[in-house]
Amino acid sequence: MSAYKRKNGEAVAALLAVLTGLALLTAAHWWSVADPLTANGRLLKLGSWMPAWYGIGPYAGKETAGLVGWLVSWVMWHVLLRGRELNLRVWTYGCLAGVVAMLVLLWPPLYHAIFGWNVPSIG
Repeated sequence: MSAYKRKNGEAVAALLAVLTGLALLTAAHWWSVADPLTANGRLLKLGSWMPAWYGIGPYAGKETAGLVGWLVSWVMWHVLLRGRELNLRVWTYGCLAGVVAMLVLLWPPLYHAIFGWNVPSIG
């Protein structure tokens, strides 16, 4: 009886899919802040499949972008990485760092500074 060790490429694919979905959510949010007249209408339309979507406004479209990005990229990453043996510890910490970076990039003072908008000083 031979011991079969399963490869961990599929696990890395799942981690990368989460990071990809969060990156698309961040991009959709930045778009809605940078160009609200164009973005919010399109995001409302994109999120209109959700029940009670009108109650959360353009956020429904942002969540839809993240969800679609997560699902599509999971398939893509799975096909690319299945059957591979990767260093799971490195990929886990790398994806965790990426998630933290995406969350920090959603912080308004940071993306306002990136866009070069005036950030009022306190005091």
